[in-house]
Amino acid sequence: MTTVQREAWAVLLILLLAGGAAYAHATTTTEEFSRYNVGWNGTSNLAAEEVRDLRGLDPGATLLILAPDRPFTAEEVGYLRTFLDAGGHLIVADEEGAANGLLADLGSTIRVRPGNLASLKRDHTDPGLFTVQVVGNSTLFAGIETVRVNRPAAVEGGEPLLETSILTWDDADGDGRIGGKETFGTAVVCAREGNLTVLGDASLFVNAMLAENPKFIENIQPVLVDGAHSRTGTENLLINAVAWVRETPAAAAAFAALAVLPVAWHFGRKRDD
Repeated sequence: MTTVQREAWAVLLILLLAGGAAYAHATTTTEEFSRYNVGWNGTSNLAAEEVRDLRGLDPGATLLILAPDRPFTAEEVGYLRTFLDAGGHLIVADEEGAANGLLADLGSTIRVRPGNLASLKRDHTDPGLFTVQVVGNSTLFAGIETVRVNRPAAVEGGEPLLETSILTWDDADGDGRIGGKETFGTAVVCAREGNLTVLGDASLFVNAMLAENPKFIENIQPVLVDGAHSRTGTENLLINAVAWVRETPAAAAAFAALAVLPVAWHFGRKRDD
C-alpha cells in the first residue's frame, strides 16, 4: 500500500469515526416516551412497529396509542372505529387524561382520571411503584397474576382488568405518606370494552419498566404504535431530519455520496501530485 493510499484510508477512518459520533449524538434525546431516548424513560427498547396512517389497519393487529399528545380528527376516529369493528385490538395507555376525548368519540364509557396513586403493597421504597392484581379475563394478562405499575392513574368505566389493593391512596401532596384528607381504597387502573383496552399507566412501556412485566410485554406482541399521536416521537428537528434521510433512499444515497467526496478528492489530488 502506497503512502497516498494509507493517507486516504486514514482520512476515511477519521471521517467515519467523526460521523458515527455525530450520528449517535444527533439521534438521541431525553424526551419521555420517545423511541429516540435510550434512557430509562424512553421507549427505544420497546419492540414495536410505528404507523402514522390509521387507514386500512390490519384487523388482526394490536395498536398501541401511548401517552397521546395530539388530537384525532373525525376521519382518524372513523378509521379506529372501523379497526375495532373488524376485530382489531386497541390499547390506549394514558395517565394524564389526554385520551378522554378520543374515548368519548369512540363511544366508550371509559375515562382516565389523573392522579398520583400510591400504595403500601410494594417491594420498593417508592410508594408509587407497586403491584396491582389482575382481576379480569383478557389475553393481554394471560398467565399473569400481578403487574407492577409506576404512579398510575385511575380508570373508570368498562370491565376492570387491573385493580390496586385496598392499601392504595391518591397521594395528592406527593409526600409518600397517607395523611390529611387522603384515604385508603381500591382503584381500577386498567379496563376494557370489547377490543378496546385503556391502561392508566403509560410508563409500563418505557425502558426501565419493560423488565418489570416481561410476560405482559410478550402478550401484546406483535404490536403497532400510533406514531402520529403518541409521544414516541421527538420535537428535535435534527433527529427528525436524520430520520427522514434514513427513511428516504434517494436522500440517503445522496448523503453517502457527499461523505465519500472528500476522500475521493484527497486521493485524486495526491495521485495528480
